[in-house]
Amino acid sequence: MIIVTGGAGFIGSNLVRRLNQAGREDLIVVDDLSDGSKFRNIADCIIEDYLDKDEFRQMLENGNNSLGKPDVVFHQGACSDTTASNGRFMLDNNYRYSKQLLHYCLQDKTPFIYASSAAVYGVGDKFIEQTACEKPINVYAYSKLLFDNYVRRIFKRVDSQIVGLRYFNVYGPGEAHKGEMASVAYHMNRQLLATGRVKLFDANDGYAAGEQ
Repeated sequence: MIIVTGGAGFIGSNLVRRLNQAGREDLIVVDDLSDGSKFRNIADCIIEDYLDKDEFRQMLENGNNSLGKPDVVFHQGACSDTTASNGRFMLDNNYRYSKQLLHYCLQDKTPFIYASSAAVYGVGDKFIEQTACEKPINVYAYSKLLFDNYVRRIFKRVDSQIVGLRYFNVYGPGEAHKGEMASVAYHMNRQLLATGRVKLFDANDGYAAGEQ
């Protein structure tokens, strides 16, 4: 059995679909379908069960292991809105939830593969996993760096697999529900189909028009 959190989101749903192609159908998808349109991302996927994120977190908090031991947990669930300002929500959703799930995996040495973000590097030009190069400029990026640093602190004391993937700009099928947070490629494609033209950024912040 494989657990995919954020499994109805953009990256998560593509991961679920690829796991299906690899012959895995024993998938537990965890997500928040308050935005019901996200169901379209997994409507063609075969899964064993779906759990609401809050229900799943309650299971973790209560120590309820009725799901059994998963082969691996792919933790893709997060609030990825870089313009969000509610730090209390962001740290609970992205940091505390990730800690809960990590310790759930550590109990039985379950491999834990989680989504970090290249946003932790801020506006720097050196993408090196060193503190000097990690300067988040929004609370989303901070929540991701906070968890990365937590993993760093405990990493030498654990003997199971933990992998954090610092995604850069990702795009492709299944990101329409993200609205303004969908990729530049997605928005430009919509512009091109609607108008036949793509409008680039005007001049700002020391850059001439189109030079960003």
